[in-house]
Amino acid sequence: MTNTQTPADRAAHAEALDRMADAGQFTPIEGTRVYRGYDAGPLTDDDLLSIFAGRPRDELKQPTSKTWQVRTTPALDQWAEAAVKTEGTNLSALIRQATAEYLAHHYPGLRSQMA
Repeated sequence: MTNTQTPADRAAHAEALDRMADAGQFTPIEGTRVYRGYDAGPLTDDDLLSIFAGRPRDELKQPTSKTWQVRTTPALDQWAEAAVKTEGTNLSALIRQATAEYLAHHYPGLRSQMA
């Protein structure tokens, strides 16, 4: 399939999609997980940086060097799920942020020793 849209066509289409999003005309696809409330404001740059901090960048073809599996209690799981809904993030981002804050508080000198 050949794309026959001009740059101006693509820009106009993007603007139309932006207006539709601002007007709340999009609804999540059935089964899609919604991290934020339907009435939540738009994500800020800081929100996005928090969500994606530590994730490998696809465009750089960075492999995920470590994947953690964590066992937890049902109560801690519910607490974490409530937190991610409140913050509009996901569990991986919450765990990365919590780990970084814990290490920065309890082991600040170790960071300078890491490669």
